[in-house]
Amino acid sequence: MPFLTRFIHSLTSWKGLLVGFFWVYGLSPCLEAGTLECRSPGGNLQLKIHHSERGLSDNIAWSMVFKDQLRVDRSELSLVFEGIGDLLANVEMVQHERRSHDQTIPVLFGKSSHARDRFEEQLLVLQGPQGVRLRIRFRCYEDALAFRYELLEGPSTNPWVLRDERSTFVLHGQPMVWVQYLEHHRTSHEHEVENPSWNDVRPETLLDCPLTVQWPDGVTAAITEASLRAYPGMALSQEILEGSRRHLRSRLTPREDGTKAVGSLPWIMPWRVVLIGERPGALLESNTLYCLNEPSEIEDASWIEPDKLTFHWWNGDVFHGTPDHSPLSVEMAKRYIDFCADQGLGIHAISSTASPTSPWYHQLKPGVAPGPHTDVTRPREDFDLSTIRAYAESKQVRLWTWVHQDALRGRVEEAFAAFEAMGWKGMMVDFFDHDDQDHVVFAEQILQAAARHHILIHFHGIWKPTGLRRTYPNLMNHEGALNLEYLKWSDRCTPTHNLKMAFTRLLAGPMDYHLGGFRAVPAESFQPRQVAPEVLGTRCHMLAMYVCFENPAPMVADYPTAYLNQPGFDFIVEVPTWWDETRVLKDSIAELLVMARRKGDVWYLGGMSGERSHAVSLSIGDLLKGQGRMHLWEDVDARFPNQLRKRSVDVGVDDVLKVHLEAGGGFVARLEERKRP
Repeated sequence: MPFLTRFIHSLTSWKGLLVGFFWVYGLSPCLEAGTLECRSPGGNLQLKIHHSERGLSDNIAWSMVFKDQLRVDRSELSLVFEGIGDLLANVEMVQHERRSHDQTIPVLFGKSSHARDRFEEQLLVLQGPQGVRLRIRFRCYEDALAFRYELLEGPSTNPWVLRDERSTFVLHGQPMVWVQYLEHHRTSHEHEVENPSWNDVRPETLLDCPLTVQWPDGVTAAITEASLRAYPGMALSQEILEGSRRHLRSRLTPREDGTKAVGSLPWIMPWRVVLIGERPGALLESNTLYCLNEPSEIEDASWIEPDKLTFHWWNGDVFHGTPDHSPLSVEMAKRYIDFCADQGLGIHAISSTASPTSPWYHQLKPGVAPGPHTDVTRPREDFDLSTIRAYAESKQVRLWTWVHQDALRGRVEEAFAAFEAMGWKGMMVDFFDHDDQDHVVFAEQILQAAARHHILIHFHGIWKPTGLRRTYPNLMNHEGALNLEYLKWSDRCTPTHNLKMAFTRLLAGPMDYHLGGFRAVPAESFQPRQVAPEVLGTRCHMLAMYVCFENPAPMVADYPTAYLNQPGFDFIVEVPTWWDETRVLKDSIAELLVMARRKGDVWYLGGMSGERSHAVSLSIGDLLKGQGRMHLWEDVDARFPNQLRKRSVDVGVDDVLKVHLEAGGGFVARLEERKRP
């Protein structure tokens, strides 16, 4: 049996079967035409499943109502297999089952300490051509509708070859759309977000997920996927139907031979998810994608300790702002390690030199892409890692590094065993640039090997997250976003772009964004540069991203002396990186985001504005129950974007915090109740 097939079978055999066993309060054959209905526990969301007489249907369809308004019209389900055709084209529904579920689950290193996994579920059991037996599982959460395909029985074909999945999403009405157009399937997922009307979306063009839409009444939804394992990533495309009607159709990334995936039975496929809320901020508060993944496969996660980390590649491999020692030298490493130890930053990341083709590990052909000549198990001769490691351990600073994913191919276990022996505690694995089935399987192999050797993982140049960090809590984040590294060579990361990212890509999960730039300049003065890059937006806008952008292991990416004795750096040092509670207080896509996150008894607030200024008023009583103390960092004048004012005031439950956000500005605050004597 080929390795890929064995791997898929290991993921979908006994675990896949277990998901079918639950206590059932509704079980019946379905032989009459009509509509099955299922409501979320609180009644906000209603699912309708449409089927025809005797359960036979050209395609079973579904629709979704939210807050008594139709949001997704009749949308079809489709799986096309080699040698069989569309399994959903002429199926008989032999039974349907219902169940309720309500469980509180722990969240490791996320936006809250716990998540409520509460839903109503409708399960369809279908009989298809050639003895195929499959299930469609729908779940109705208060803030999401999710469905997945579960292929159980069929002809003794091995492997099964998926030609296509044609799940559709028929959006009702004329919502606005926030979308990233993809040039093709081989992509880093680093694009600008465009905002066309529904009828102006470019048809037959790949659209990245999450795809965010908002109706005129403010209800906001995002289409994405969860629990992506041993299956290709999903994009979308808009198709124009008869009568100028339009729908979105799933577009899976193909394998080299043009097919989409291979697998064996039972085959449990990823969740297709429509997150939805009365306001866009509700989607940022949601933990549903996390809940839709399998529990942790890491029995003891006590070794997982996220923290902030340096990243000298972003600042041009410097310490003082101008080139000095090599970034791989002992001298440079000791300076950074001392900086981390002095400022309470737990991790120093030693990346490659300026070029990713000249990494820290052994490569017989410097300057070319990784290949058979690359050996990640051996540091370069001019890189004295053992001395650097001993010094870092003496200062209680952990070391991270960077590796090209191609350099791990065929030797994942060997590589991570070597990484552990070298003393690496974390790894940025970069340049996936593809989300076909092979790359998705490969990424999970990396997480498994990294967990065995107690190494944390950042994925760069990769697709959006799908909640897999629940299963592998050593996964800190994905990049998959046009982020602040682009300021080294362009002006594309504007404050408005940052806010667009918050309401699109960030909805999927933690996002590595190259935070911490401390040289803010007005747009008219901005110049891209590789060393000591400038940033767009005020310093408080940069600080606010440490609160607003979920990421348990964020970068502090500027060079050390850019921070020392600078206003606002004290906030970077003290702000936590994962949370017990999250609330979005103000939200307007691409324009404004104000978020409050609680760690223990302390609230941290962050606010970001786009191209317009905003006057923000926040009720203290929404966060505190008694008297408290607030420390506030706020902009002074957008013409001088590095200036900020810090003030501390006593506050009570009847007080209102009023903050003026400059265009491209922001604020941060720390709020805690006064301890009674």
